[in-house]
Amino acid sequence: MGAASKIEWTDSTFNPWVGCTKVRRARGVPSACDFCYAEKWAKRSGQVEWGNHPRRRTTEAYWRNPVSWNGHARSFQIKNERRQRVFCASLADVFDNQVDPEWRSDLFNLIRACDQLDWQILTKRPQNIQKMLPSDWGDGYPNVWLGTTAEDAEAYRQRIPHLLKVPAAIHFVSYEPA
Repeated sequence: MGAASKIEWTDSTFNPWVGCTKVRRARGVPSACDFCYAEKWAKRSGQVEWGNHPRRRTTEAYWRNPVSWNGHARSFQIKNERRQRVFCASLADVFDNQVDPEWRSDLFNLIRACDQLDWQILTKRPQNIQKMLPSDWGDGYPNVWLGTTAEDAEAYRQRIPHLLKVPAAIHFVSYEPA
């Protein structure tokens, strides 16, 4: 978790909290959650119990990392000829029903404050996005990309319409496990 990510489509990762509830699909159809790397990481590290258990909020010191990245954004842009991308919640889901709404509010306050970073928020719950966004979302924040995971054609057909109902600077899809 941090400044340099090994994920090819992002530069940094920021996890405001750790933990997630698995998405279940009808008729026993496999879910992308069945292959979740974050759950495997949590089991190895002993950091948090996955599933229907409390989330663990990360430290205040850790929450200052994006503020630091934002302060160095100009030099990043000059060096890379683009803005720094931050994958938000690689070990959680921002739009999980069990996340404390105050934590989500704190996250969006941070995102607003760090407006020189492009925040990539990926969810398996695009049906929750609209009701969980801050009241000032309007046409979307210019520095937020909203995405959803689609593990197969059925998930794509179910999730994409929900995603596209929400205005965003960029919409994206993560096809996994591929």
